[in-house]
Amino acid sequence: MTSSGSGWAWYVLILLCLGPIAGYGQSADSLRQQANAIYRQQPAEALRLFGQLQKLARQQGKFDLAANGLVDEATVYYVNDDYRRATTVCRAGLSLTPLADSTRFKLWASLGEMYHQRNRPDSLRWFWQRADSLLLVRPALEREARTYVAAYWGNRGTASVEQGDYRQAERCFQKRLLLLARHTTPARQAIAENQFALFYRQLGQLARADSLYTASVHHYKTPDLNRGWLLLGLIECRLQRQRTDSVWVFIRETERLVKQAGTDGAELSAYLDQSLGKYWEQQQQLGRARTFFARSVATGQRLGGSSRVGWRGLMALSRIAWLQQDISGALTFIQQAMQANSLRFRATDPAQNPALADFLNGPDLFESLCWKAHLLYAAKTMPNSLQLASLTYDRAFALSDLLQASYSAELTKLFVQEKLRPAYREAVAVAYAQYRQRPDKATLAALLRRQEQGSAAVLRETLQALQRDYAGVPGYLLEEVQRAKNRLAAAKTAWAERDVAHSSGAGIVAVNAELVNAELVWNRAYQKLRPYTSVWLGTDNLSRLQQQLAPNMAFLQYSLTSDSLLLTVVKKNQIRVVPLPISSTQLNQLAETVRHEAYRNPDPFQYTGHTAARALFDRVLGPVWADLADVRRLVIVRDGPLHYLPFEVLETGQRPDDYLLRHAAITYAYSMDSYVRSPRQRPDGSPDVLSMAPFAVDQATLSLIQQRGYQSLDRSEAEIGSAVGTRSTAANASKATFLSLFPDHQVLHLATHARASDNDPGDSYIAFFPQDSSHRLYAHELGLLDLRHIRLAVLSACRTGSGSLHGGEGLLSLSRAFASAGCPQVITSLWNAHDGTTALLSQLLYEELASGLPTDVALQRAKLRFIEQQSSGGAFSPPHFWAHLVLMGTNQPVFPVPGPWPTGWLAGLGTGLLAIAGYIRYRWRRSR
Repeated sequence: MTSSGSGWAWYVLILLCLGPIAGYGQSADSLRQQANAIYRQQPAEALRLFGQLQKLARQQGKFDLAANGLVDEATVYYVNDDYRRATTVCRAGLSLTPLADSTRFKLWASLGEMYHQRNRPDSLRWFWQRADSLLLVRPALEREARTYVAAYWGNRGTASVEQGDYRQAERCFQKRLLLLARHTTPARQAIAENQFALFYRQLGQLARADSLYTASVHHYKTPDLNRGWLLLGLIECRLQRQRTDSVWVFIRETERLVKQAGTDGAELSAYLDQSLGKYWEQQQQLGRARTFFARSVATGQRLGGSSRVGWRGLMALSRIAWLQQDISGALTFIQQAMQANSLRFRATDPAQNPALADFLNGPDLFESLCWKAHLLYAAKTMPNSLQLASLTYDRAFALSDLLQASYSAELTKLFVQEKLRPAYREAVAVAYAQYRQRPDKATLAALLRRQEQGSAAVLRETLQALQRDYAGVPGYLLEEVQRAKNRLAAAKTAWAERDVAHSSGAGIVAVNAELVNAELVWNRAYQKLRPYTSVWLGTDNLSRLQQQLAPNMAFLQYSLTSDSLLLTVVKKNQIRVVPLPISSTQLNQLAETVRHEAYRNPDPFQYTGHTAARALFDRVLGPVWADLADVRRLVIVRDGPLHYLPFEVLETGQRPDDYLLRHAAITYAYSMDSYVRSPRQRPDGSPDVLSMAPFAVDQATLSLIQQRGYQSLDRSEAEIGSAVGTRSTAANASKATFLSLFPDHQVLHLATHARASDNDPGDSYIAFFPQDSSHRLYAHELGLLDLRHIRLAVLSACRTGSGSLHGGEGLLSLSRAFASAGCPQVITSLWNAHDGTTALLSQLLYEELASGLPTDVALQRAKLRFIEQQSSGGAFSPPHFWAHLVLMGTNQPVFPVPGPWPTGWLAGLGTGLLAIAGYIRYRWRRSR
């Protein structure tokens, strides 16, 4: 068994693989029915009956029947934890011929699951790829072998959860539900609830997981080991929620089921011991906890290397030793845990780590490495502890990159990055401690590299894929990938608009089914493309950054560590790393206060954010302010709660309203890598501007947009009026119009409504004129567009710069979606601002851009001119009315610098004037 929650993976196979085989004659059916009735109580007799079935089928030349019998026989070994014998028997079925496609699928799918239980990922992949390929060419198998195909997707989902590929797991579980939608039973219902409970528990949605575990126990009443595994999942979930008062009734029932099962219940007994250990650990009775964990490890050793129970027990013992302040013992146990999760690693020296690919379960090894690095960082008196901690983190993050390369869904990658954030932060702390011990170029480079590892890693991969040369990829594969990507985008759009476009339940079910199938097809295409891609190995971005910085520029990177906030200042000829004098509590409080005051409309109230803005400035910029005396342009990479802040509103306190805006133009970068790698070129001629205001409507059209849930944006037409070029308003500003026109323009300005989704960033959208239900441009659709030719996108729609905050990735906003499509710089809005002030700011912005200024400087000057136009203490002087527009990405000029008239033009003009003067003189003389 691989985890307490995945026990149902094998139950699916038992329940479904031992069903009757129709059409093979009464004798075969009779033998199978007898074996099915006794295989749990009398496995030896069941195997004897299956042997008779084998003999009979071979004598009659029914080799397909014989192969099915071998699947059944292998399943009996499988449910008794004899995975090796089960594999041998099942492989024997592949040697028989001829075989029906359905039989071959059963053999391949079953062998994949057996190798899954044996922790043989390469063999697992090989057999499941063949089963998947067969489903692709023979989709009718979903009807012919429905229950086996459903079991296959359920087992694949469980394996995906264990490998950390959560989106793929969810889609596999949903595929299983779709296949069995009209063939449900209480047992199958319990299977589905248990699988989704495991999924949500891994995501940290414990209340939802708890309700599903409870439902699964309710639906499965039979007092056997299968119910025991369900109860164990509920116990683990309750312990994770620290609801220890409610677990004992479930523990007692599980103990009775284990005792009833005898030796067959050994693995469940070991996992139950671990649950009891966690219980006593939460009660702070560490001695009792250690006893139960040690007992589970001993059981795991008897079960052999196919079980994760030993690894889990050793990890728990290491944690208990740490809590007892026994770091040496904790390190000993963690070395043993890594041995239990490795094929070849047997080193006991803490300086040694397993090879990158030497693991039985990748996420388990990653967890072990991170815990070991944490212990080494804490072992202050141990020689070379910092160096060993750093090397261990190197191995952990290399393993993480290897694992994430197989994830096809952005949501999975984002979630994994969120889970990795604590490890990244402590790794930065380790690197900074090494830098303080020996401040030289090597330790500084290591610190910057560590900071970069955890910054916008998913966006970095997306941009690399956009810029990758696929010259070596077969054309048919590129076409398959593009078709899969298009299908997935269409399915996501249909799903996002399902409540509008489909009023019937059947229509919504069809939309859901298409989304599941499209995601599975995309994953299949993505895996085929993997051999042609490479993992990011990191580059020396520092030297490239310093080459790109002008003398009046500085690059500021904020990095939250496990115990501090670091600020790295990079200038043309200077680098400085400073720990800032602010605790995490102070940072959160001050950032939230400044954010609240800037975001809210102060009219008719007064703006009251000055004190917090000065206090935050003193802590996050004050310590390096002297170093920035000659700096007029800042590029800032934010972290944590700083992502929500426009730094422009911070105040120096030297005089009233002395905003940082008055001292520097500001660009916000996603990471050093994204800023350095963005293409830079001087604008070749003035750009063609496409500006759209879909909700600048007259009274005749107002009722239509209101019926669709929108309000008019009366000043948006004036806003886009300042942009010279193609302008579209109202019904002319449709989604279809935008998609047809944007390839021929280099600047985009969208003054419209938008929505940022906190659940799925791909569901965020920009609204165009609502002629029909498909008027929204979703973030996932932007992934199909190539915006690398766009010089600047201005998204003045409300909250296009906001979204859910993911650790290391920043705000998952619409502006980030434009960046993912290759747009180098985006001006976006952090909050819903006054549309009249936004119109004036846009007019001033384009006036400054037209003079050839870099975009950051142009935006700064536009804001300063806006403030100057307000009377002292005027209604629109608070930051709410001008600080919402921020620049993300790079800071390149959009328009060429207007130069003096060319010499040829001046010479031509002079010649023309002389000719005119000569003609006038000639006529004057004639007239005399």
